[in-house]
Amino acid sequence: MATELEPTGVRAGAGANASEGRFRKSLGLPDVIAQSLSVIAPAMSGAFLTYLASTKAGGATPLAFLLGTLAMLCVGGTVAYFARSLSSAGSMYTYLTRGANRWIGFLGGWCYAAAFLILGGAVLCGFGFFTATLVNLVTGADPSWIWFSLAGLVLITLMSLFNVQASTRIQLAFLLISMLAMLAVSVIVIAIGSPSVSVLDQSTPVADPGRSLDLAAFWPSAAGVPWTGILFGLSFAMLSFTGAEASAVLAEETRNPRRVIPRAVVGSIVLAGLFYLVITYATAVGFGVQQAATDWPTSVAGLAAVAPDTLTAAIVLACAALASLFCALGVHMAVSRVLFAMGRERVLPAWLGRLHPRWNTPWRAIGVDVAAWVVLAGGSVLLTSRATQITVAGGEDSGLTGGVFVFTFLAGLGTPLLMFVYLLLGIAGTMQGRRTGKPAFQVVAVLAAMVGALAVFGGLYYSFVPSTPGTPIPLVTAMVPWVCLGVAVIGLLVAVWIRYTRSPAWADMGTVFDEV
Repeated sequence: MATELEPTGVRAGAGANASEGRFRKSLGLPDVIAQSLSVIAPAMSGAFLTYLASTKAGGATPLAFLLGTLAMLCVGGTVAYFARSLSSAGSMYTYLTRGANRWIGFLGGWCYAAAFLILGGAVLCGFGFFTATLVNLVTGADPSWIWFSLAGLVLITLMSLFNVQASTRIQLAFLLISMLAMLAVSVIVIAIGSPSVSVLDQSTPVADPGRSLDLAAFWPSAAGVPWTGILFGLSFAMLSFTGAEASAVLAEETRNPRRVIPRAVVGSIVLAGLFYLVITYATAVGFGVQQAATDWPTSVAGLAAVAPDTLTAAIVLACAALASLFCALGVHMAVSRVLFAMGRERVLPAWLGRLHPRWNTPWRAIGVDVAAWVVLAGGSVLLTSRATQITVAGGEDSGLTGGVFVFTFLAGLGTPLLMFVYLLLGIAGTMQGRRTGKPAFQVVAVLAAMVGALAVFGGLYYSFVPSTPGTPIPLVTAMVPWVCLGVAVIGLLVAVWIRYTRSPAWADMGTVFDEV
């Protein structure tokens, strides 16, 4: 196999694979930025997932997210270096194969596809949970999350199947609306300043009430947390950027991809980082920077918990619901194209590697993804006792419980797998940078590998350490590392089988990409 990143591969859809069709190049920079931002889902993560970082970083969580942005720029920079030389629907799979070797490439592609299959199911259930929560807040009803998730599944399938450009433009419009609305709520919270008493117990006095500018949010000792807490929060901050590289899967559908894709990847990280900085600062101020060390980790609602009234809280919930829907769409588009690319090269079933003759979309891979979501979500609920679901959902026993459980469980399962792929990306980038004599590539890639290793640690931490001292670790949480290990081992066994029984397909790995 050629290891250089020269355009020596077979043009996607050309030559021996002409019958599979070729993607139409209809996308521009706004479209691919929308893809990355939709998978990052800053409105969803900013509204709710910041509490993971706050469990140790407290009121200095904004500092953890600032450092997390810089760390993720290393991962984005590594992807950008690869994207300048390769344009492939396989994205990470192709980068790892060409930059390192076939074994790492197949394992990385396998884990990347598995992670996005799992995470897509998580955020789809998140859409059901967030929407049901919004209905509950506005009407007082207790609807089931399932119906909203099923409606989202139908909508996502239709949007991804027929017109990719229309889907990305809709993604971009709703992303901008949700992010601007969240920023508006943040400005209101900052303008009001710190509360006089805890927003949770309504009795504990808060230092400096009414304070809007509090630089303690960027200095651990002033916020009452240690630097080790910031480093721990950093790993969860990086998890909030999951999927920044997702625009790379649209390279074969993008005009001038070797210029546009790097800009989209790095640009989406910068935009999301600035957004997170405002959101986390507003949340810290809304709790009171020092009080946040106690209150923020116990409030999954994050920004919604410090919203001044029901209307602004409803706005936050609506933004989170929209963001989770389009996050599921972005993840769906990403995994379907990775499956397509691996099927096109015959390392997965060849029927996955075919485009629909009329719609020009990987319709079979889309069908596999949708079916996997249904199986994952349904299996998670049916095979887990109600008591365990309630425990994982934070003690919630209502129509929302199942949705919260599936969202939490699948997100915790898929994230370490994806972070492992980031680690492999750093290794492949380091090898490629050394091979091509690009010191800057090597430096960025080494940092990306370190970022990936740290994020794997963060994603698995609560599988070994209870979130609350003295409480048992739920089985569904303790099993996460072993399930991830099982996915990787199965991937390696499949790779061995392909290597020794389908040598032509093994030899062709990483050779199909767009030369233009």
